[in-house]
Amino acid sequence: KRSFVLALSIRLSSTTSPPAVEMFGPFKRNLWIRKKENTVMGDPDWYNRPLSFEDLIAGGSLICVSTISIILYAVVMKVMRKSDKEIVGYRFLISAGFADILLLINYGIWPGLTILLKSEIISKTSRHWLQLYLDWAWFSMVWHYAVVGWSRWLAIRSPHSFRCQSRRYSYAICACCYVISLMEVLATHFQPWYVTFYYEPSSYGMLAEDFALYLTGGQSTMFLAYHVAAIIPPTVFYAWTVAILVKRRRSAQKTKTAMHILNSNIESRLLLPCFINMVVFIVGQVVITHETGEGKWAGFTIMLVFCTNSALNPLLLLVCSKSIRKHVLVLLGLTRPAYSSQKYTSTIYKNPLTVRSKTDIMIPSPAMSVQQVQICVSSTSSESSTHL
Repeated sequence: KRSFVLALSIRLSSTTSPPAVEMFGPFKRNLWIRKKENTVMGDPDWYNRPLSFEDLIAGGSLICVSTISIILYAVVMKVMRKSDKEIVGYRFLISAGFADILLLINYGIWPGLTILLKSEIISKTSRHWLQLYLDWAWFSMVWHYAVVGWSRWLAIRSPHSFRCQSRRYSYAICACCYVISLMEVLATHFQPWYVTFYYEPSSYGMLAEDFALYLTGGQSTMFLAYHVAAIIPPTVFYAWTVAILVKRRRSAQKTKTAMHILNSNIESRLLLPCFINMVVFIVGQVVITHETGEGKWAGFTIMLVFCTNSALNPLLLLVCSKSIRKHVLVLLGLTRPAYSSQKYTSTIYKNPLTVRSKTDIMIPSPAMSVQQVQICVSSTSSESSTHL
C-alpha cells in the first residue's frame, strides 16, 4: 500500500486512461502515470534553474521536521532505555523508535537533500538496492504495530508474567520484526513483476520506473493485502485490551500493592499513545489515497505525511506518559529531581520461624508479620543519602 500511495505522484501523460487505471475507479483521479521508461520530469528545465523559494520550503521543511524529530526521539529512547528493566513496555517502544528514525531519514532527510541538491544522489543502477532497503525499513515499522499492540495487551491481561519477561526475550521478539521484513523483501524484490520506485527531485517525491506493470503485475494488490492483514492484529489486541480495562474498572483492586499499582498505571498509560499512533497511520493512508491533489506538492505531501506519522510518536509519549515527560525534563536539565521522604514506600513480609519443641524441626509459620519501610532520599547534603 505504501508503494501504491507513493505512485500517486506520477502524472498522467495522456488524455485517455489505460485499462489498468480503469480497474481502480475511486482512485483514478489521483493516479498519474508516466509511460516513458527513463526519468521523466514535470519541468525539464528545473535542473538548470537555481533553487527557488518553493524548493527551499519543500526541501528545508522535510529536513527540519525530520532532524528535530530524530533528536527528540533519541532523547525519549534514552530515557526509556534507562527504565526498561522495570517498565517492560519500553523495550518494544525503543525498537519501534529505531524503525521510526529510519523512516524519518528515508522520507524526510533523504528527499529533502535530493530537492536542495537537485540530484538523485545515487546512480540508476543503485535504485533497486535502495528500494530494497526502503521496503525493509517500512515493513519493519508495520510489523512493530502488531508487536506493540501485543505487548500492551499482555501488560494489561497478565501483568505479573509480563513484568517477569527478560530483556533478551523482549528484544528477541523485536528483532523478529526486522528479520521477517528482510525475508519479505528478499522474496519479492527479485521477481520479474516487481517495480522499483525512486526519488525524483523535480516532483518533490517518488516515481515508478514502470507504473503500468505495477498496476497489472500484482504488486499493488500484494501491498494492499499485506497492509490490510498487518493492521488486523493490533486492532484486535487494542480492542481486547480496552475491554479488559473496562471490566477491571468495575471491580475493586484492593489486593494490589502500591508498586504494583504504579507499574500498572505506567503500562496502561502507554496504551493511549500506541493506539493513537495506529489510528493516525490508518487515517493518513486513507487521506493520501483520496485527497492528494496534483502537481509536485502532492509528492511533497506524501513525504511529509510519512514523516509526520513517525514524528508524532515521541510527542505522543511525552504528552501521554507523565513518567517519560518527567525524566526527559530532568535529562535536559529543565527541572531537578524531586526528592520526598515518602517517595519510596514498600511493604516487606517477614516470615518468622517457630519452634514447637526441642526435637521439632524449625518450620515457617503460616502467620506473616508485616513491617513497613520508608526510604528517604536526602537532598540537603552534597551527595544523596538513603535512610531506612
